[in-house]
Amino acid sequence: MLFGDSVGEPHTIISSILSSGLTVYLAVINSGGFLFLDLVLESGHLCPKCGTAECAKYHGTWFRKIILDLCSGESFSNVPILRAIFCDGSTISLFPAELWRGKTTITSALGVVSIALKEGLEGAMQWVCDCNGGEEVISERTLRRLIKRSVSRFSVDAKALKFFQSTAKTLSEKFENFLTYLHRRDLVTLRSQWGYSILDIPRSVKAPDCSSYPQPGIGQPHPPQNPPSEILPRGTWSASYRRGRPPDE
Repeated sequence: MLFGDSVGEPHTIISSILSSGLTVYLAVINSGGFLFLDLVLESGHLCPKCGTAECAKYHGTWFRKIILDLCSGESFSNVPILRAIFCDGSTISLFPAELWRGKTTITSALGVVSIALKEGLEGAMQWVCDCNGGEEVISERTLRRLIKRSVSRFSVDAKALKFFQSTAKTLSEKFENFLTYLHRRDLVTLRSQWGYSILDIPRSVKAPDCSSYPQPGIGQPHPPQNPPSEILPRGTWSASYRRGRPPDE
């Protein structure tokens, strides 16, 4: 068994592993001193078949190469993400609260967006450089794209808009109030409810299967202009591949 599940092995049960920062998350995951079932229960995912998380089993680990914290200047490499499988065969990934599809942490990305909305793009770039010892860890183009994504997520997506309700009038004040009351536990809960993080754009609906086989009521395909030739046994004389008249029988 893995992660402290063997008999007689001491356990260090932490009920907020995913909701902790990446520094604490990496320390706990790399040490292995936790119960895997506690991690699944914290994620909020349930088995579609039995409706509980008791049947969840460890199903492997994959890694995120580099994650940047724009506020503290920390860089995390090879962040492990555990996977679980339920009794019906469905699988899930147990993401930490700070991760999304981008290369930065969620809270630091939203913090930079809040500063950019209040002080402008140049002010946000200078703030990020000051937090990272004068090093430009994010380009202006990437920051523009991050601002556009964040604003569109909180103005278009109905789910995010409902979570983003505020009495503030300006967008910068709304972001500032949002970050004031934002907790990592909320990020974990929203991911389990929505199926994606608060900064991720939902994947489009899968296109219907366009089969080439004829289906009744839809229309039959047109026959080919040159019908296929007759299948002849191997070694048979064929006029299309030989010259002259066939041999006399």
